Amino acid sequence: MLPMKFNTSFIRVCYVKPVFDGVEQVYGLNHRALSIPDALMNEPMALIPFTQFGEWLSELALLTQDPAYIVKLEQQLNFDRLDISGIDLLSTPDLAMSIRRINYGIVSLQSGGSYYVSMSGKIMKWCYKNPYAFKQEKSYDSLRVAIMLLNALRHFLGGKYRPIQVRISGSAVAQRETEHLFKCPVIWNAAQTEIWLELDDMLQPLIEPQLENSPVTMTRSLFEKYLNMPQPHDTPKVLFEMVNYARFYGLPKIEDIAKLFNISKQQLQRRLQQQGFTFSALCSYIYSNQAIKYMLDGKSVAEISPLLGYANQQSFSRAFKRLRKCTPQQYLDRLNQNKPD
Repeated sequence: MLPMKFNTSFIRVCYVKPVFDGVEQVYGLNHRALSIPDALMNEPMALIPFTQFGEWLSELALLTQDPAYIVKLEQQLNFDRLDISGIDLLSTPDLAMSIRRINYGIVSLQSGGSYYVSMSGKIMKWCYKNPYAFKQEKSYDSLRVAIMLLNALRHFLGGKYRPIQVRISGSAVAQRETEHLFKCPVIWNAAQTEIWLELDDMLQPLIEPQLENSPVTMTRSLFEKYLNMPQPHDTPKVLFEMVNYARFYGLPKIEDIAKLFNISKQQLQRRLQQQGFTFSALCSYIYSNQAIKYMLDGKSVAEISPLLGYANQQSFSRAFKRLRKCTPQQYLDRLNQNKPD
């Protein structure tokens, strides 16, 4: 029998935060309205299952009572508002270079979705395809990305720039408001998100001179977080990150993780067995590993304990010691001793 595999994509907090910043600015609602923990939103590189983000997009339409809410977040949905230290996707000498940087760079912010360019004669199509968005959330996600791509184009070509055509996957929402924003025909229920522009637009002189393309600098721990993006079919990493996401809501139970995967508890147990895991051993490894990452980020043991969902510091210390054979404070002291002066 072939092993059962998960097929789950993730998106980073820094890539979803512009939506919540915009909703708070326009509608006075923040992430707490969806019972999203502050601790999660305070970690820009934390991973969220895309299914969760899709549900949030649909729930926000209900909370705002505005099917056009994504359109009204236009000012926030911009690549230069992403909270990603060390990288500016729009700080390049020309549009073509920024398009390439965005297409390649987003893979570290979202798995499963693909950004690319296709050509048809003298028309260039900037595309986004996401097989992990379904039902009404597909419309909001497609529209979210289309607005971000439009703002990237207008960053270089001017605020009045209008594409030839925009295609949105998913059923129509706020048709009038959407066409007013893009200032061009908008086609819905498309196979993927597409913005069509003239190839000559790529060759236009810049509206404003761009900043010098300075070297990218970041800490090693941040660089490792960029690299840590599990692909949808990488079962061990997907399992790891799903549990790591769930711990923001408290110490997770196996039922919680099964629900996130939309499978039964028994199915999840079988899949864990196929990978050679028990749920308790997997959680212990993840918590201790994440604790060390927090230590490397400069956090104290007292700060780390609630971030991992433990009720108190003593429970965290006992769990850490069972796996690492020393207390969290002893491990942290060793790290500090090895730091260069």
